[in-house]
Amino acid sequence: MEISRTEFLFCWKLLICYSIDIQMIFSNNAIEYTIRCIADIAFPQKECRVELGDVPTLVVDPDVEIKFIRPDDSSVEFLYNGNPCCSNVKSFDNKVLLKVFSLSENDHPFSFDGKCVHVNFDMLGISFLLLSRYEEKLTGHRDRFGRFCYEDSLCCKYELSDIPIVDEYAMLLRKFVQESFANFVVARREPKFIPTHDIDFLFRFPSFGKAVKTIAGDLFKRKSLRMSCRSLSAYMKSLRNFRQDPYVSAVYELLKVSVENKLNSQFYFKPLRSKDFDSTYNILSPKSRECIKYLQSQGASVGLHGSLYSFADKVIFTIEKSRFEGVCGCEVAAVRQHFLRFNVRKTPQIWQECGIRSDSTLGFPEREGFRCGTCHPYPLYDIVNDRVLDVVEHPLVVMDTTLFQYRKLSENEAFDIVRKLYDRCVAVEGDFVMLWHNTTMFGELKSWYGNVYLRFLKSL
Repeated sequence: MEISRTEFLFCWKLLICYSIDIQMIFSNNAIEYTIRCIADIAFPQKECRVELGDVPTLVVDPDVEIKFIRPDDSSVEFLYNGNPCCSNVKSFDNKVLLKVFSLSENDHPFSFDGKCVHVNFDMLGISFLLLSRYEEKLTGHRDRFGRFCYEDSLCCKYELSDIPIVDEYAMLLRKFVQESFANFVVARREPKFIPTHDIDFLFRFPSFGKAVKTIAGDLFKRKSLRMSCRSLSAYMKSLRNFRQDPYVSAVYELLKVSVENKLNSQFYFKPLRSKDFDSTYNILSPKSRECIKYLQSQGASVGLHGSLYSFADKVIFTIEKSRFEGVCGCEVAAVRQHFLRFNVRKTPQIWQECGIRSDSTLGFPEREGFRCGTCHPYPLYDIVNDRVLDVVEHPLVVMDTTLFQYRKLSENEAFDIVRKLYDRCVAVEGDFVMLWHNTTMFGELKSWYGNVYLRFLKSL
């Protein structure tokens, strides 16, 4: 039986899709989702309509038409293996170089035919893989905590970590549209700095036994008599007033600094009891409750720091959320997972079904930068059921432990990187989400708090 060329090509593409994943990658839902995410960045507050088909089209406000190249599922394997056709173009402000994919040699990334703007490169393909985190399905390799590794990412393969590539594409598109349509005006989005704090340890001296180990560790392990004496003094003070415990006082210090700088800090607490696995403090204790209530009274945001296994277990997550809401006295809709653990097949669906509406988990532990290709808040995508979720992701750009533990940078190097990333977020009108732990504020790390975090705040 003979088959036509069209039938042969269709079967060939289908075979490639199955070699990557049984489900079609760039479905109509996925295409519309990606275009709408780009439109929200490029044209905030504008009315937008997406028309699907062989040539997906974005209609803006309502006379501007933008036509995109529809990505092909067969291109994903080439993209992920790091060998597609790509070129470099200057960003909208000429500050950085951007990689664009499937652009013909000597061609311009955009063109205008007098009526429509044409995007001449594959803007949607890599944008969807980054935003939806679909790229995490393309390899089974994980680190010892079960996390997708930076070394396996598109950010690593194409050196995109320091560049919010989806935002850059959107801003470049906005610039070309404004040049093509003389009366087209776009309102600028106000960028924000969002300080966040994971409370992995609320007390440095949760018990007498722990206090003895800590004080002895300062003396014998860290070989510092001065530190040991300071820890003894701090422990004695904490016995009189638990707020004098170094980790608790650090929480109040972070709140104080944010209030002074007119910032809204977000604090994430582990919803565990004393005997639970990986528990470091009892969320139900009067001291924990008092600390959380005080933060709430001062207008700070309080969220759930999901425990080690809750990222992939709905039962565990549901129990922890309910327990934490009992402490807070209100519904809790914000989360960041402990150790930044995330399973692209399970975690977003668990959040959706449990009523979570805001997350800031998605950053690389071992590398600062733009894991999702954006610093704008955007809705997560359910790649299993091919649908947009109600959970809004606030991508994590930089974490303190990334700088001194994973990257082993000096304080000056860390400050320069933080400032550079912040400046790029401001340029693309996005949000700079930073994680600074309450444990990175004293002892050996006290200078990091002053020379990186406080110095950065002053530089703003």
